[in-house]
Amino acid sequence: MILLKIFLGLVLALALYMAFLSYSTRHLVNLSQGMEKLLPCPDKPNCVSSESANPDHKIESFKINHDNPSQSWNSLIAAVEEAGGKIHVNDDFYCHAVFTSTIFRFKDDFEALLQEGELKVRSASRAGTSDLGQNRKRVEKIRQLYLEKSP
Repeated sequence: MILLKIFLGLVLALALYMAFLSYSTRHLVNLSQGMEKLLPCPDKPNCVSSESANPDHKIESFKINHDNPSQSWNSLIAAVEEAGGKIHVNDDFYCHAVFTSTIFRFKDDFEALLQEGELKVRSASRAGTSDLGQNRKRVEKIRQLYLEKSP
């Protein structure tokens, strides 16, 4: 009986913690730094960025069609939406989208910046420490969809 109470207490504490994390990620944040570069990844393993020098956070930029960068941008936006992202900013060279997890409704931010002949990308969790590789998987899924849509 005591073990059951301890177990239920731990389950309740975990549920409250997850609810708190979910609530704390609900507010939309403005990520761009003057839209000249993406924010750096924090010192947590829940972020990937093509601008990161840290190999744990590093992910490759997306290649664009140099003959038609506008079509490449449209392909990226379509890929982000198909992957489940809700676009909050799209000004033809900077994109900010939010992805929401199914169960706990955690929010993750995805950014893309068309610059220097490539699409620089960043994906990061708003809360917690580890994302169990979800941001890297998300960017690779978007990359796959992007490549399918690119001319």
